[in-house]
Amino acid sequence: MSLIDTFNGALTLNQRVFTEMRDAPDGVRRGFLIILMVGLLVGAIQSASTLISVTDPERVVQEVMLGYRQSLELQQETASTPQEREVVRLLQESEDEIAQMVRDIITIPTALPRPVALVLRALGQTVSTPLTYLSGMLLAVTFTHLAARQLGGQGGIRAMVAVGSLSVAPHALDALTFIPVLNLPLLIIAWVWGLIILVSGTAVVHRLGSGKATLAVLLYPSLLIVLGILLGCVLGLLFVALAASV
Repeated sequence: MSLIDTFNGALTLNQRVFTEMRDAPDGVRRGFLIILMVGLLVGAIQSASTLISVTDPERVVQEVMLGYRQSLELQQETASTPQEREVVRLLQESEDEIAQMVRDIITIPTALPRPVALVLRALGQTVSTPLTYLSGMLLAVTFTHLAARQLGGQGGIRAMVAVGSLSVAPHALDALTFIPVLNLPLLIIAWVWGLIILVSGTAVVHRLGSGKATLAVLLYPSLLIVLGILLGCVLGLLFVALAASV
């Protein structure tokens, strides 16, 4: 089965592809190749978009100042005291100075000629993207594998890594997140789609039902979220207690 067929099969939740990847001696290598393909595609397109925007300093300034104005508008709506409203007014009057400061920062001389520095930066972003996807996948697969074994799963870690690699396939959509209006929707779609693939792959590797496979994928992340909330509450109570004692 070709790499493209495996990629398409992952996106369509083809159980035959999951089974073939689970049993293939070179499944891990093929899974890593899919991550490499997706990562380089996303990294190259996002790097090109960044390169285009950075080579137009005025466009960067306009984008920064748009965010600055939106932030001030929000602060103006929530300002409840004369002092807060005065601070917002002063910040609004300083808009030209802020814009000039952004221009100065963008045009700061670099050790390398600017075109060379920009190209090297784009190359670094392109190369690092597959590594980002790989590290995220390995972390998710490790937690999922541990949970699946605790729930009665029978699969091995090699098969889990091979099939888990397929969950990166939907993140090819990340290549289009440079379009502002599509950024958040595409990120959510890719994340949910990848999660569904990981659940399906876990069910195949560990021979679990869909319910247990879903629990295996969500168990440790859910526990980490709960622990984070509890820790935040404890730290908040400690802060309140310290403030009260002072």
